[in-house]
Amino acid sequence: MIPIKIFESEISMAMNAIDIIKSELQRKKKLSIAFSGGKTPIKFFQLLATEDINWENINIFLVDERWVPLDDLDSNYNMINIFLLNYIIIPNKNIHHVHYSSSIEQSKKEYEDDLLKYFKGNIMFDLIFLGVGNDGHTASIFEKNETDLLENVIITSSRRHLHKRISLGMSIINRAKRKIFLLGPEKISIIKSSVSKNLPISKVVNPKFLSYTK
Repeated sequence: MIPIKIFESEISMAMNAIDIIKSELQRKKKLSIAFSGGKTPIKFFQLLATEDINWENINIFLVDERWVPLDDLDSNYNMINIFLLNYIIIPNKNIHHVHYSSSIEQSKKEYEDDLLKYFKGNIMFDLIFLGVGNDGHTASIFEKNETDLLENVIITSSRRHLHKRISLGMSIINRAKRKIFLLGPEKISIIKSSVSKNLPISKVVNPKFLSYTK
């Protein structure tokens, strides 16, 4: 049985996730956080933007990104920018996103280089916030064989999705100190069946699942 903490509302779930960030900030002077895109974290980002947080002490990364221009409506960075970054005071150097470069291979290299530079070669996030797709993918890891890749950053694609993507590899996701899933109510059944179906999401080690009732 996979434990899922279920809240009475989306706001309650979002506030619990925010409390996790605040508690980590009390323990550490600086935090590295990787955020995912999607519709589920929008309320979380909106509420997080109103909190009294010293963003100079937080470095923000992306779990994954579609290979599109940063202002594209399908860009995870664009979504996070609209609902969070536009409303907080944070140094530009603290925001680490995937650049839309001359090729997807170049974009992957640049993002991995940024990660290696920031973490001094030992990539280990304090917090990673994840979601799950209707097909059981997390980050942009769609296929079972992609969960075994040892690369820090991987290029992925799926016939069910329009754009090629750049994603943190499963090995890097699992090295994070805390992995938090924010789930809509419709995703609970996917989580419960993820192990028996051997879905990519089942390969995340020791995650915490948060959801809410409809």
